Amino acid sequence: MSGKLKISLGILSAGMVICGLIALGMPESESMDRTAQKAVQEIGSNTVKTKSYQNVKTASASGMVQSSSEKVTVNTAEELAALQQMKLVTQNETLMLYVNEETAVIAVKDKRDGYIWFSNPVDRDQDPIASPLYKSEMSAQLLVAYYNGKGQINTFNSFDDSVNKKQFKITNVDQGVKIIYQLGKISKSFANIPQKISKQRFDDMILSKLPDQDARDSMTYKFKLDEQTQIYEVRKLKDFVAEEISAKLTEIGYTNEEAAKDNAENGVTEAAEDDGPQFTIPLEYVLDGNELVARVPSQEIQYAKSYPIATLQVLKYFGAAHEKKQGYMFVPDGSGALIYLNNNKKNTEPYDMPVYGPDGTFDVKERIQTNEVTRMPVFGMKQNDHAMIGVIEAGDGLSSITADISGRNDSYNTIASKFNLVSMDFYTLTSGTKSSSVPMFQTKPYAGDYTVRYGFLSGSKANYSGMAGVYRDYLVKKYDMKKLEAKAEAPLVLEVEGAFQKQKSFLGVPYQSTESLTTFDEARELLSTLKEKGVQQVDMRYVGWFNGGIRHTSPTSVKAVGALGGNGDFRKLVDYAKQENIGLYPDVAFQAKYKGSSDAATFLDGQKASIYQYDPVMYVKDTLKFSHYLLSPAVLGETVDRFASKYATYDVPGVSLRDLGNELHSDFAKDQSVNRQEALQIAEEQVAKLKQQTKNVMVDGGNVYTLPSANVIVNAPIRSSQLNITDEDIPFYQMALHGYVDLAGAPMNAQHATDPRIPLLRAMETGSNLFYQWYAADASVIKDSDYNGLYGLHYQDWMDQAVANYQEVKSQLGAVRHQTITGHRKLAEGVVETTFEQGTRVIINYNNTPIQAEGHSIDGLGYWVGGE
Repeated sequence: MSGKLKISLGILSAGMVICGLIALGMPESESMDRTAQKAVQEIGSNTVKTKSYQNVKTASASGMVQSSSEKVTVNTAEELAALQQMKLVTQNETLMLYVNEETAVIAVKDKRDGYIWFSNPVDRDQDPIASPLYKSEMSAQLLVAYYNGKGQINTFNSFDDSVNKKQFKITNVDQGVKIIYQLGKISKSFANIPQKISKQRFDDMILSKLPDQDARDSMTYKFKLDEQTQIYEVRKLKDFVAEEISAKLTEIGYTNEEAAKDNAENGVTEAAEDDGPQFTIPLEYVLDGNELVARVPSQEIQYAKSYPIATLQVLKYFGAAHEKKQGYMFVPDGSGALIYLNNNKKNTEPYDMPVYGPDGTFDVKERIQTNEVTRMPVFGMKQNDHAMIGVIEAGDGLSSITADISGRNDSYNTIASKFNLVSMDFYTLTSGTKSSSVPMFQTKPYAGDYTVRYGFLSGSKANYSGMAGVYRDYLVKKYDMKKLEAKAEAPLVLEVEGAFQKQKSFLGVPYQSTESLTTFDEARELLSTLKEKGVQQVDMRYVGWFNGGIRHTSPTSVKAVGALGGNGDFRKLVDYAKQENIGLYPDVAFQAKYKGSSDAATFLDGQKASIYQYDPVMYVKDTLKFSHYLLSPAVLGETVDRFASKYATYDVPGVSLRDLGNELHSDFAKDQSVNRQEALQIAEEQVAKLKQQTKNVMVDGGNVYTLPSANVIVNAPIRSSQLNITDEDIPFYQMALHGYVDLAGAPMNAQHATDPRIPLLRAMETGSNLFYQWYAADASVIKDSDYNGLYGLHYQDWMDQAVANYQEVKSQLGAVRHQTITGHRKLAEGVVETTFEQGTRVIINYNNTPIQAEGHSIDGLGYWVGGE
């Protein structure tokens, strides 16, 4: 499989081996019960080496640094004993895979440190908090939510509804094992019992061949005669009754073929409806180098059309951390966040966020909160000095990441992936004063795999810095990413606003006027001024340069805005940028259709996918404030092709993509349905196509699937959504990508920070380029327009600050531009340290008062750079 994770583990001293008692976390003098003694004796290889760290600074669960004496933790006696009840399925140089053939629980033993990871907690039955329902979930590997005919959600779990009923099968596969679960009340099939049979055939083929009247009466009772049609229909039979009837029919020579003949003659084209919801779901575990790969092949999933699967949660309790463990869960919310284990935030909502943000083709009537977008399909868990990282590598466009703390429903902290299989929305029917809602289901679900790859870390690597390194290695291999070149100075990233449409009137007649914010000549002058002030490296994004401005018409045609100087002045700007070695990235929106609904995607209710603004007070959709339609992914390729052919005539060596790496949506049109995973693949292909033509691509937002083609990412996430359940923001996004792509967060003059110095400090912390958003016209131009949000971005108000900030940090950012981030930690409240590949360390003080950190005095809102 592609993209194997590369795990680097801390080396444990062979001379520090401790006896089994210490390995179980117990003093030598303390007695053990017989089960624990037997487990230690029989699985001596599972007791791992321990190492004491005297007076060494180590990161705690919160990232705080403290002096401690620490031992490498090992599995409990219960876990060691549980492994004894499991069968070794396969192993390689690094990992061993076990399965319990009675419970379907799997375990992975890491040979490098002896640690064992279980799919389910081994002491779940003794959990003092969990109810019987949650104990069942703790025993399950799959949690299934499904719809009934009214669109209501119901749930199954693979323990209660499959394993406990002995409705599962375990088979070996190459380097792993496959478990096929049958969930629900699975009725046995007896193909020689006819669903319908004519009275004549019933008498001739069945009754006449039975030995006595009692047998004939008993058989007749199992069928119901329609007097009008003279056709018998079988009644609903218990399994044991059906088995008895089938045996009698076999005895008298009534075969499957005879039953099929009678069914066909009487209009039965398929088997009768089953008894409620029934599902067949396979789950495959495979060892792939240093990783465990869990895969659900969707083409092998079976369910009745009347009970479609809404969501499938895979391995919710894999690596679950008990309430006595310390550490955190990493969630990729925005830039990344940590949820401390056992943080006791039981009054908050559990974490549940969609990867790549919400699907725009779901008609949301009310939006109370807008969250940061999850750009990366990755998650992790640190428990004591061991950690695991999960990467959703197939089905990521349909996935969510879930996490919850101990104490709410059970005693465990959990983090996992969840997949959306079939989408549903309600269509409202209105007649006079009455209305009713009818559920509408997705007709073309995703037909690929749902795959999660798990990697394992321990010792000094068992933290979010180690996870970022693992994920970076995975991305580099998967996308064949190349390091950036070293430069003396990092580029200043500049967004310039061009033209926009403004409502005006003449003699009382309203019309749309194209107004200029920055002409092509003014853009050249801005660049020239920056050069004169010592800013030699610039990447400029030009928004609103063609087809009417910022909210441009379809990019299938390309014409530079006349109010900005037209084609002639635009070509002069292009030539100037080439001459001065300036990165020029004219911006284009492909998925947002600002004009016209042709080729727009479709909601599940059949309406065109129209996007509106939301009332900031009532949080409801404001139907008077239309924003745009969403282009169907089915026509995205054609749209990009037509744009590319026209754009090529300008010979611009770069392009900025406003939404191809920022949003992801389906199309539920009946004639050209596109699910979200297919839309992801289409977007990835189109970005690659534009990269091939223009050579340089700037991506807004930076969803991870655009990485193979992205040179610059702007508006990269700089914070999390700061949900109540999370405890600490981390720059995981930048830690995973720095050194391979130029990054810039939100524009520094549009971040609304409490102090203008903070965006600069954040850039230093993450090694990100400085980014400003400007225009040349007077700010009064946008008054009373839809662009009031641009007020305050006049370039003269920010030029001096931008130049001063750039001169302050250009060399430092340039020196680390091509280096990965190998470490990040929180030293104290408001104080963080970042370590780069070649040893450069940056300590940031976000506090207003001076501090002492690592032997260095750092001013308030200041930083220290050193350690090369």
